Amino acid sequence: MVAATMEPEFAPQYSPQERRRLQILYGVLSILMFGALYWAVPRFRLLAIDAPCVTLFGIPGSTLLLYGALVGAPLVGAVLMVAMTARSSIYSIATRRYPPPGQKVFGRVKVKRGRQAVALALMPAMLVTLICLLSAQGMAVATRMSREVRQSAVCANDSERITPEAKSERRPTAPSDPEHQRPTR
Repeated sequence: MVAATMEPEFAPQYSPQERRRLQILYGVLSILMFGALYWAVPRFRLLAIDAPCVTLFGIPGSTLLLYGALVGAPLVGAVLMVAMTARSSIYSIATRRYPPPGQKVFGRVKVKRGRQAVALALMPAMLVTLICLLSAQGMAVATRMSREVRQSAVCANDSERITPEAKSERRPTAPSDPEHQRPTR
């Protein structure tokens, strides 16, 4: 009696035309994202300079920036990850097959079944949970940091406009003692 050998099952692959079209789409989206970052980062730095002195709806700008960076950005990432992976993960768990039936892949991927498929389908959910925990920790850090920034901020009165000269006057300067100055050669 001959034992039956079972060939492994592979998920369907994208055709070369579909693969090329997706690569172009992802490339264009990456260029747009990096372009937006190239445009936004200098403006963010300019905003961050005077953020403690600016308020929006009564909330200091530094508080908004800290909460946005330490709480909002991770939560937006988690929401995007859920939006991209939830449907596939739920379908994989329901069918106990990964990748789910009918989903195309880029390379040669062996179909996993049973516990292994459920474990792979739950990985995005575990990563989203981790990101949410980091965001919760970011909330505590942002609270502490915003309190420190508010206490140490030096702002001009609302009637005065802060000029570059006034900004340089606000910065602490080194003492003018000769012993604190660098020796010249």
